[in-house]
Formats: sequence, C-alpha cells, structure tokens
Amino acid sequence: RRRGALARRLAADTRTPVMVRQALRELIPADTADAERPVRVYSVLAEPTKLLASVSGAHTAPAPWTALEPNRWERTGLPSVIEGDPTADVTLALPHLARIGVSERGAQVMVDLGQINGALSVSGDLVVAQDTVAALVRGLLELPRQSTVVVSVDPSASALPGLNGLVRVRSVSEVKGKAPEEILNSSEELGVGLVRGAARTGEVTGFIVLQDAPTAEEARALADLSVPEGGGWIVLTVGDVPGAHWRWYAENDGSVDLGVLGLRVVVPTQTLAGAGTGRV
Repeated sequence: RRRGALARRLAADTRTPVMVRQALRELIPADTADAERPVRVYSVLAEPTKLLASVSGAHTAPAPWTALEPNRWERTGLPSVIEGDPTADVTLALPHLARIGVSERGAQVMVDLGQINGALSVSGDLVVAQDTVAALVRGLLELPRQSTVVVSVDPSASALPGLNGLVRVRSVSEVKGKAPEEILNSSEELGVGLVRGAARTGEVTGFIVLQDAPTAEEARALADLSVPEGGGWIVLTVGDVPGAHWRWYAENDGSVDLGVLGLRVVVPTQTLAGAGTGRV
C-alpha cells in the first residue's frame, strides 16, 4: 500500500522533475573554456526547500549552490519561477536524469543514467527489481519532447504497456548491429509502439531495457552493445550482465540499495501509467 501511494504521488507531481532540471542548468559553465569539462551529476535528492546533488570533483560550486563536501553540493530553495516552458527546449539539462523513488527521509531521488557508461544490473527480489527498472523508464520518459531512445526487449510485447516513447522489440538480436534510426523505423512500420525522436545526446546512443533476467547468450550480447565500439547503448536490466558498471540490490520491502551511489531508495509499484501488475 505504501509503494502504491508513492506511485500515485509521484505520478501526480509533474513539477519537481522540471524544477530540478531548471536548478541544474545553473551548473552548466557559462565560460566556453569550461564547457569541455562540465560538472557531472550522479544523483539528486529533492526536498521541498532544498536540493542535494552528488557531483564530480575538481569544480567550484556556482551560486546559489554551496559545497558541503567536494562531491556534495546543496542548493537551498528551488527556482521560484519556471521561465517559459523548459521542456520545449531542444536540449534538456541532464536529459537522462530519471526519478526513481524516495529516500528513507522522503526526498525524491533522481539519478543520471547517462553516467552508467555500460550496464545497470538490478538483482535481489524479482518484483522490486522489475519495479525499479520500470520506474527508471518512466523517469526517462516523463518529460514531454524528450529525445531519448528507449528500447524494451520483450518477446510478448506485454511489459510496460501504456508508456509512450518506448520502442518494443522481441529480442536483443533486433538491436545488435543497428543504428537507433533503423530500430525506430522498423518498429514504426510494424506498429509495435509509439516512439520519440532518435536524436543522440552526448555519447549515449539510447537505453535497452529488460524486465526479465537475460539468458546467458542475451547477457553476452548486451555486454557487447554497452561498450562504445558495440554501439554505446546503456542497458537497464533485471538480473546479471557481465561487467555491469552499476549493480543495485532490491529488497522485498520495496527498498533498493543503489550501490556506488551510496543511497537506499523506496521505489513505487508499477500499478500506474497503465503498467498494471504486468509480468510481476
């Protein structure tokens, strides 16, 4: 019940993700000389009156941000006004920032999946691991005019129904060796799902999502796809992928240990956004 209530609360709160991105625009260097080494944001905890960001070192926190530690910056207060419609911009501040749930203290937690540089493996309780991957996909696609390519591998095309923006394929082999544009075009012709633009952001080609543990053959293929020479895809999966850079562990109480990010998060259920109970 608690995680169901959380799902409803996050679904109703469309303001926080936009506000957080507006605040993160303040971290974009104004000096072109610094633009080649921008601040890398790994996670953000959003509370009603402040933000706490985990960032890369070797930078000075710009006002109104304050460095609590070299890698932890705080912003007291949120932007008071959203100028125009930030979601209409061609480029979003941290377009791969995904809201996943809440911290043990109730702060909304967002993680920048663009920093994975490989694969994310969520192990532990199967139901909660599947909810975790679903929450990440919803987080990637919750803003309009998003250009992130998200490919869902699902033989029955039943996972994550109702989420516009997903490209649905039936096997990992349909992704291997193809450019994002090829996948989008073939999926549109088949009427498999609604898709968004294929624009690339940074070095991330797109995201490949599995809500069931991959077979050994699929895991090897996914490992190949997640390296730059294999396509530069980022993999989000339940179960193991060899060499996964991020490994999270799901508990049966609905909490997830985010590994190297040093956070524990309660994730919402899949009961909203048309997901139903699906394959859980």
